[in-house]
Amino acid sequence: MKKIFKYAFVVVLGLGLCSCDKLFDSLEGDLTKMSEDDMTSTQAGMERLLSDVYSAIPMDAFNTKEQNTTLATYSKAADYSISVTGFWDYKKMRSINYFIQQVDVALEKKAINAATHDAMLGEALFARAYCYFAMVRRYGGVPIVTEPLDKYYDGGENAGLYIPRSTEKETWDFVISELDKAIELLPEDRNDGNYRATKWAALGLQSRVALYAASVSKYWGNEAIPADYKAVQQKLAYMESSYADTYYAKCIEACDRIMKSGRFSLYGGATTSVEAAKENLTQLFQERQDCEFIFGKSYKNGQTDATNNFDINYSPNVAHETITNGGWGNYSITSDLVDLFDDYTASGARTDGTVKTREDGKEDVYFAQIVTAASSFDTGASFIKYDNPTEPFLNKDARFQAWVLYPGCQFRGQTIVAQGGIWLAGKDPVFYENNKYTVDGNDYYGLGASSEDKICAFLRIGTGATSNHAYFWNTCFGIRKFLDPNKAQVYSSNPWYDIRYAEILLNYAEAYAESGKGDAATAKKALNDIRHRAAFTDDIAPTVENVLHERRVEFAMEGHESYTLYRRRAYLSTRSGNQHRKHTLLPVLDLRDGTPKYIFPRVNVYHGDVQLSATGLNTDLLDYYGSIPNPSENNLTVNPSQE
Repeated sequence: MKKIFKYAFVVVLGLGLCSCDKLFDSLEGDLTKMSEDDMTSTQAGMERLLSDVYSAIPMDAFNTKEQNTTLATYSKAADYSISVTGFWDYKKMRSINYFIQQVDVALEKKAINAATHDAMLGEALFARAYCYFAMVRRYGGVPIVTEPLDKYYDGGENAGLYIPRSTEKETWDFVISELDKAIELLPEDRNDGNYRATKWAALGLQSRVALYAASVSKYWGNEAIPADYKAVQQKLAYMESSYADTYYAKCIEACDRIMKSGRFSLYGGATTSVEAAKENLTQLFQERQDCEFIFGKSYKNGQTDATNNFDINYSPNVAHETITNGGWGNYSITSDLVDLFDDYTASGARTDGTVKTREDGKEDVYFAQIVTAASSFDTGASFIKYDNPTEPFLNKDARFQAWVLYPGCQFRGQTIVAQGGIWLAGKDPVFYENNKYTVDGNDYYGLGASSEDKICAFLRIGTGATSNHAYFWNTCFGIRKFLDPNKAQVYSSNPWYDIRYAEILLNYAEAYAESGKGDAATAKKALNDIRHRAAFTDDIAPTVENVLHERRVEFAMEGHESYTLYRRRAYLSTRSGNQHRKHTLLPVLDLRDGTPKYIFPRVNVYHGDVQLSATGLNTDLLDYYGSIPNPSENNLTVNPSQE
């Protein structure tokens, strides 16, 4: 037992998931100097071990995975790939299994009471389920280990303890069954740590897991891996549509329990005021709003330098803080996402939000232009002329206004200058250059301002290397969500919503739309409650198309899109034969008739343009299953990409 215990001493002396709490302050002495008996003889000792359990959870806090889709891009390079967070750390898993074993010992010693025992056991099962969820979504079926296997982690000869991979379906079912147990054990409320798992967190995670498993089952055939791969033959990387309905029903059941509890609501609620909606949607991510928070992570731990680093990395060039070896403006939002945010009609109903750029309505035409007026740019196109750069965006969804920085908008007392070119009378347009032009005694600049500190986008975009775009977006849109609206932060400490109530509503609506299970009126209300929070006044039907559209805009920049594409096998495939691109609008100051106007040609994002990447964006279907780590050492069947 002593040998087993030493592996539990991964020294995590604070619980990041509840770092603002005083949960562990009562423990006396140095953890590394404490014996096994010390740890299991006090509640504080068990809580120290529990901190290590929580540290294993592979939460995507403040992730930027949307940059790996067509909805956003890394400002300094081209990103498009199948990318979800996985987990493969059986030493961490061993710590969780050890804790599950020792929580019974602590109860026998009367170091904890029965209620604390059940709650701690539920937390450990929740963490173990989360880890296996991250494994199965990335690797398919994995070895399911529920006991601390001492010899294996001592590195000794252990031929009898090799554990083969379970099938993918068995692994999904294991995760759901673990959460069933956690749901029964976990308390409904937390008075000793607001960021620790509750019954509702376990139900929320279960709804996500079940929807994921259902989607993979239903859509596995969209990118079906040929049956001659061993992992497919052994059903280690294999699901089938017949599994889907059971998982959809489980998702609906978990969502229904949360929704009927009456404990949660959308922060701000329904409103017909776009300004009120914008304010609510901004404040949602500045502080934890308990009505919508189900599970997540805090960064307020009493340390002055505690930070999630988001503000320092993603603030725009005109309003940022500075740290050594740090950058800002790293996130550019594409017009592919911007067009998804609906516009309001006069009555507050939704209408197509595709930004209007041309008189002829050809909004599917994108120019492949790099530095000069490249051959594909049509100087004869009938572009709509706007009086100012904000005009095309003023009637958009409150979520767009709260969460996206766009040309001409105000942020932290500064104007977002995101201009991509200038067009003078009798000349070809000039793109991506910040030359000075004097027209009728007035000075104008190609990128909208005379100095770099006033420019947010496109500066130095055409100087050769694709990595030299430091601090400037390569689209005309940046991220506003998560950023402090008043001033730049070196140490941003706003919390992360890993599971929020909006997801539960959309999970229910999607499971209903995909399976017909559940209640139609409940699904419709769930979908439209989210829209009404954004000041839309009409109701839409809970169709798959409508739910996926709402999911993309509601969770924009929270990383959900990567997982939605992944579970639905919907990334752009090498088999499609198309040249897919990321896109932006290119605000151009049009001085051809002497009066300053703005046009917005649609162009390929520079990094993904044909002159740099002739094949466009695509993925390999084999990459839906990641490479199994150290398969020979662990005697495991490899995944298709490794054969």
